[in-house]
Amino acid sequence: MMTGGCLCGAVRYEVAADPVYAGHCHCRSCQRASGAGHSTYVGVPRAALTVRGETRSFALTGGSGRQALRHFCPVCGSQLFGTGEIDPGTATLYAGSLDDPSAIRPDAAINVASRQPWDRVAGDLPEFAGMPPGAGGKA
Repeated sequence: MMTGGCLCGAVRYEVAADPVYAGHCHCRSCQRASGAGHSTYVGVPRAALTVRGETRSFALTGGSGRQALRHFCPVCGSQLFGTGEIDPGTATLYAGSLDDPSAIRPDAAINVASRQPWDRVAGDLPEFAGMPPGAGGKA
């Protein structure tokens, strides 16, 4: 079971399932939302995600052209997870919100066409200029 939450503790979550995928996203939206060169995420079955506490969301158009939501704590602003129309059965947790981020193992770097030249993630991961073929949709 994975657990996590926001910086101030107003929102907590748990996931009663194994991760579906994990990776690093270098799109401009993730750069802006994280304040860094990329965002690290882990996809989980949405039905297995239980959230305690109020979240707010910000809607945007994802790389697929469909709506994606970024869910965050309204008290401290911590980004917690994303959901999207492209894959309604999956939620993407932002790795920094996990209680134990070391438990995940990223398996790809996506949207590297937008990667900043100073942001090189260690590791030998497959890289995709955009979304990988058949990707369910990181939100």
